[in-house]
Amino acid sequence: MSALENLKTELAALRDDAKVQAHLGSMEAQQEWQEVEAKWNRFVAEARLHDSGQNIKSALEKLGEELRASYERLKKAL
Repeated sequence: MSALENLKTELAALRDDAKVQAHLGSMEAQQEWQEVEAKWNRFVAEARLHDSGQNIKSALEKLGEELRASYERLKKAL
């Protein structure tokens, strides 16, 4: 499994957990969830293109790190 695939698997698990907690949480958490979900959708779409160049891979890794931090922040907030 590549590093990108490992990151995607980890983010999917964090996303599932955060989704449940955000649904049960405050309006602020739900708003942040919507913002993070937009990033997730972008990540998934760009992950399909990762073979097209190193620049995309670097951008995906950065976005993945942002997603990880956002999901962990959401989890702690709830």
